[in-house]
Amino acid sequence: MVDAMVTFFTQRLDYLLKHETECFTGLEEQVQWFKTVLNETGPMFNDVVEHDEAARSLLRELGDIVHNMDNLMDEVVIKMESVSGSDRELLVTSFGIEMEKVNVRLAENKGKASQLDFLIMAKEATSIDETSSSSSSLSFGLCFGKLPYYLRYCLMYCCIFPENYWIPKGRLARLLVAEGLVQEIPGVTMEDVAKENIQKLVDICMLLRVQHRGSGTKLVIPSPYREMLLRALQNKFFFALNNEDPSSIPNDARRVLINSDPKNIPSNLGNLLIRSLLMFGIKDISEVEFDRIRPVFHGAKFLRVLDLEDVKFKNIPDEVGGLVHLKYLGLKNTNVDGLPESLGNLRNLQTLDIRRNGNISALSRAILKLLQLKYLKMFKDVDVSGLKVPEGIGRLKNLHTLTGIYAGDGTAEELRSLKDLKRLGVMELGEEHASAFCDSITEIRGLLSLSLEAKNSCFKRKLPNMEQFSPPPLLQKLQLEGELENIPSWFPLLKNLTKLRLGFTHLSENPSLVLQYLPNLKHLSLWHAYDGKQIGKEFCEAGRFPKLEVLSIASHVLEEWTELVEGSFPSLNFLHIHNCVRLRMLPEGLQHVTTLKQLDLLPLLDDHEERLIPDGGEENYKIKNIPTVNYIKNSMVASLRNP
Repeated sequence: MVDAMVTFFTQRLDYLLKHETECFTGLEEQVQWFKTVLNETGPMFNDVVEHDEAARSLLRELGDIVHNMDNLMDEVVIKMESVSGSDRELLVTSFGIEMEKVNVRLAENKGKASQLDFLIMAKEATSIDETSSSSSSLSFGLCFGKLPYYLRYCLMYCCIFPENYWIPKGRLARLLVAEGLVQEIPGVTMEDVAKENIQKLVDICMLLRVQHRGSGTKLVIPSPYREMLLRALQNKFFFALNNEDPSSIPNDARRVLINSDPKNIPSNLGNLLIRSLLMFGIKDISEVEFDRIRPVFHGAKFLRVLDLEDVKFKNIPDEVGGLVHLKYLGLKNTNVDGLPESLGNLRNLQTLDIRRNGNISALSRAILKLLQLKYLKMFKDVDVSGLKVPEGIGRLKNLHTLTGIYAGDGTAEELRSLKDLKRLGVMELGEEHASAFCDSITEIRGLLSLSLEAKNSCFKRKLPNMEQFSPPPLLQKLQLEGELENIPSWFPLLKNLTKLRLGFTHLSENPSLVLQYLPNLKHLSLWHAYDGKQIGKEFCEAGRFPKLEVLSIASHVLEEWTELVEGSFPSLNFLHIHNCVRLRMLPEGLQHVTTLKQLDLLPLLDDHEERLIPDGGEENYKIKNIPTVNYIKNSMVASLRNP
């Protein structure tokens, strides 16, 4: 794993020399010397046998050297900002002396490594579980050992999530980028590289994709693999995890995971030189228990990742502004009622996730100082409205993701400046914003995902006339929420679309007459999208919806789905029928959709259940070959609502 440590740290040194030029003026030669010698030393350990104690000792020493230099670099950035003139010259001299000490240690380590007669018996990773003789362990060890360093670290990083935790793919990618655990590829964004790494692990089944009806891709590590990786991680200097025992956190921990119980929060958390703090499953936390986290905001000065998702607290200390190295701040579903002005000091921040914090309705001008911000994820679940942003949001030209934003107050016009956006979610879009919004979208040619929600007006949510809209050519995901008079004429142009949700559009014409011709559509959700009482074989002609894998339908008015022609839905795996409370029969021909793996009927009319039962049910032949059929009877739903 030395190759990963060397590569990721030299990437960080390059980043600092490029983006923190003023801080390192006068220190460039020493930093460059360290980088050169580190690149020469690292390969000497590539074939080290883990149980060779001399080699392991040198390897641990090399890890300590890298960590010391990392601490020193971060200290330089923090202190250089607060001085000038002769004081700055003194600091440069002081840091130069400290760096020289680290460089001497590195040179000595290189000399010892070159003299050792290493026995090359096996690659480091192939011994990941030598105590186990099972074929699965040996097979995993061999496969793991053959992975490139960046895939090994991607898989190992997944172990910070609790067992059986559904890991969101996007969140994992952003965390890997913030942690500096992604290799650089010229011309490709770091998040795209991270997602490609994750996909490679999915392709070889070292990560498994979770089949679920919610949004986004979720992943898990197979339990046997996770156990073997955790045993290996106990001896890795790059990771230090808290397995529900505060006393087990060593002073040199770099990443700390606190899981399930706030009592696991160590009292010395603020004194640790950690780079990452992640908390999972801690929803009920007292003021006394949260006080043990507060020192992190002013003591963990080297922190790069702070993820407090689901931890229920209201106030972020002003001292958060001192975490100048912070790249990832996760505050989703935390009950935070505001963001301090000091947040504007976080000039390295790349991800800010404040979704589902109902008391935050607007962002202050401090957000405009975060020029490195790439992912601003917002969604106000109280009153379900967009968050207002200050005038000047167009300055944040590095933004790749911007969701949950209010369309008014000139924001629709400013979007045209955010030409690098890949994902955009706009709420409360009204007729008065439509023209400016459509003009702005024509400037964002690389947009891949777009969500539009209508403005509430007279107790209705109606989207503006979308005919003037010109869809981005690369668009892959589209969500429209609110009434539409007609299917827009540009829908047939969406050749790259893979995922579509039409929510509460209440169309009078059947949208599938157009949608079935989209060649790459894989996920389709028609949630109260069509107000027709009947659909028939025109819903999908033979061979149409060629790649559709998931179909969800919800309708309070649908009474009859008459038939499916043979050859329709050739790739369908999941059919979810929700809230179709008047639908009394499944379509004839459903039995011919042989690719179907799961059928959900939620809820199901009580008398319909009788027709689906295996013994004597007159409609059972339609579903008997579907591996999984889930349903909840209407009477059961009613009893749950009125116990």
